[in-house]
Amino acid sequence: MYRDSAGSGGEVVIIDDDEAARESVGQMLDLRGYNVKLFSSAEAALAWAGIEEAGCVITDVKMPGMDGEQLLVETKRRRFCAPVIMITGHGDVAMAVRCLKTGAFDFVEKPFEEDILIASVMRAVETSKLRRESSDLKKRLKMLEPGTDGRHDMVGRSRIMQDLYEQIDIVARSDATVLICGETGVGKELVARAIHQASGRKEGPFIPLNAGALPETMLESELFGHAKGAFTGAVSEREGALITATGGTLLLDEIESISHAAQVRLLRVLEDGIVHPLGRDTPRKIDARLLVTSKANLSDEVKKGRMRDDFYHRIMVLTINVPPLRERVDDIPLLTLHFLRIVAQKNGMPVVEIPEQTMSRMMAHPWPGNVRELKNTVERMVITSHGGVTGPFMPDEGLISPLLLSLPSTQGRLRDEMEKTEREVIDRTLHDSEGEINATYKALGISRRALYERMKKYGMEKEDYKT
Repeated sequence: MYRDSAGSGGEVVIIDDDEAARESVGQMLDLRGYNVKLFSSAEAALAWAGIEEAGCVITDVKMPGMDGEQLLVETKRRRFCAPVIMITGHGDVAMAVRCLKTGAFDFVEKPFEEDILIASVMRAVETSKLRRESSDLKKRLKMLEPGTDGRHDMVGRSRIMQDLYEQIDIVARSDATVLICGETGVGKELVARAIHQASGRKEGPFIPLNAGALPETMLESELFGHAKGAFTGAVSEREGALITATGGTLLLDEIESISHAAQVRLLRVLEDGIVHPLGRDTPRKIDARLLVTSKANLSDEVKKGRMRDDFYHRIMVLTINVPPLRERVDDIPLLTLHFLRIVAQKNGMPVVEIPEQTMSRMMAHPWPGNVRELKNTVERMVITSHGGVTGPFMPDEGLISPLLLSLPSTQGRLRDEMEKTEREVIDRTLHDSEGEINATYKALGISRRALYERMKKYGMEKEDYKT
């Protein structure tokens, strides 16, 4: 009469020494689609190997041998995920309070209405499912502790990242200038910090300065410093970043954006180790290692006259190329879980599960915004999560995918290629979900209406995908 195979939430375990009561509750839950397992004693239930995977435990309190209270204590000691619902006909309020404090999920007094128990079981099974998913995810997150899936406080264990770690170790041995190249969002500053931490200067300051975010006059003041009254608005003396970084490392971001005049002054500093603050006659000796980053092709900048040839060769002593995310697809699950933990902690939210189909779509995405885009996407997925599962996969809009750049250049052919790709993705998702519309539009990250419109456009019928 009762099914022993586990359902989606595991069996509902019913423990009662009263056979009639046990059978009655079992039949009630069986008729509502639950898989039930009946036991006449707590000892017999605990001896069953499947108890740890149960979705819920319903137990009478007053029983010979081990009673319900003792069973509850044992489930907590063994750290079972299954919530425990206590049932009694004795109306003992003190005992009810005691059980709830011990960790009982709910307390139902006989005689009870079926709807009350069913509602409690529904909540308990859902809670069990979320606990189990959270426990599994936390185990996976432990893999991301420093030193297990990356080095230098970076996440990634792909072959290309292992090569990057080795390059960081090599360039950290010297004080030579390092050019860190890579697309926007790949983590160039993170690499610069790793070089600093792996070097003999790690006890000194690490000073980042974004050259691309400052106008020319302010950049020179921030970089070289100035005396009081050196220019309008200079109401006090200021030490520049080159002086502040003495004994440590200076990171100059977007080096391609600095002017020729600033290039000449910085080149001189790099040659003799002396800086001349604006408006001061006395030079300052510095001892700072310079790291620079660029998202541009600097040889092209030289050809176009935007960068001096001598400056280019001076900063090209050592070069590290940071790979784009699309070239290390195997690291996407690790990075996703890493950001999932960070975002959940920042927003005071529990960790949530990422459906396998969603992760597949994330690994197939070209990520034109690289790791920064991935972090933004994970944050949206966590904030829009529901029922312990992440929200829809919604990558940053407005970014031009490198894959699209390789498609045919004419508008008509480009549209055809995009529609072909869209049709294939929808077809595969419908196949995976066996024609279930709800699962399909959620996996695709679009609205139900948008899915129906595309299915109509491509002549797709949900019945064609049902097994």
